Amino acid sequence: MPPAEAAELSNRLASEEYNRQRSCPQRKDELYVHLSDVRLFLGDYCRESFCQLLDYGCGGSPYKTLFNTKRYIRADYVNSRNIDLRIGEDGRLGLPDSSVDVVLSTQVLEHVFSPQKYLSEAFRVLSPGGRLILTTHGIWEDHGCPYDFRRWTANGLELELITQGFQVTRAAKLTTGARAAVFLLGQRYGQLFSSRRNLTGLLFWLLWKRAFANLEYRHAWIDARFANCRMVDAKLPGHDLYLALGIEGRKPL
Repeated sequence: MPPAEAAELSNRLASEEYNRQRSCPQRKDELYVHLSDVRLFLGDYCRESFCQLLDYGCGGSPYKTLFNTKRYIRADYVNSRNIDLRIGEDGRLGLPDSSVDVVLSTQVLEHVFSPQKYLSEAFRVLSPGGRLILTTHGIWEDHGCPYDFRRWTANGLELELITQGFQVTRAAKLTTGARAAVFLLGQRYGQLFSSRRNLTGLLFWLLWKRAFANLEYRHAWIDARFANCRMVDAKLPGHDLYLALGIEGRKPL
């Protein structure tokens, strides 16, 4: 990546507002529905204490304040003032084997060239019994950072971890079913009904303006109506549409 592009990406990922929307999403935020569900999954770990945690592909480390850890190690491919260690061009981390007890990976896996190498390196640096806590996308638009290579199914992501030696101890689908559908409709509404020159377009425009034009109201309605579609066990039937996945893998003792 050219230095100017790398600097721009680094500044965007480190911006206060970008990270606030992830660590403390609010209903006024455009991506609140999705980001609040990712935050819900990660929040389950905030009551635990860890010794050494590696934020693997950290960006601006938006979830740093969630975790109670003696040492928080920030690693990324893009060199910036916010990282402790640069991930090598070969994907290697400058850390000894079995040196951390938690690897945190949030919305990174879809951006790496080789997920297998990325996960094997996470496995290498974890101590026996250590955990990988990972979120990535199911259905989502392209969002290069600077690249965007793939999407995952629940079974596919679990298989990927197992192939690298992990024991999967938790798997969840995030922002599922009707909650996902209504959110996506809100994101693309203008493209679907851009004209009011026909009756269908006019009716849908009036419905949307009356019920969903206010972003905070829309998000509050989605929260109330589809609370059971925020985070569900990956094996629960009836949740075949999902925007993201959360998974936990352990390195065997």
